[in-house]
Amino acid sequence: MDNEIFTERRFELRDEEVVARFYAPALAPGGEYQCRWEVQWPDKARRRQRRACGIDGVQALMLAMKSVWAELVESEEYRSGELTYLNERDLDLPPMWGAGPLDDPEPKPD
Repeated sequence: MDNEIFTERRFELRDEEVVARFYAPALAPGGEYQCRWEVQWPDKARRRQRRACGIDGVQALMLAMKSVWAELVESEEYRSGELTYLNERDLDLPPMWGAGPLDDPEPKPD
């Protein structure tokens, strides 16, 4: 049902990576949509997998992204400033989309 990786994002952690994968949202037998997600830390034994449910595939994917954001920002690595995305603490995932430095428009030359 949800074995197809839809997309992934790689975050920096010192000289390693933390990979967040989002699987294609799919209609579940109960009528809701589910989007499976996982976070793989450099320590291969540390992997978190869950599902987010929504009324449609878009909502399920958005909720999965919010879940990954919470998983990452609650980590010791993020709190210590070692976990970044494009060398910024803004991980560019909901619920912070549009609120961080990655979304600031380029200043216009005078």
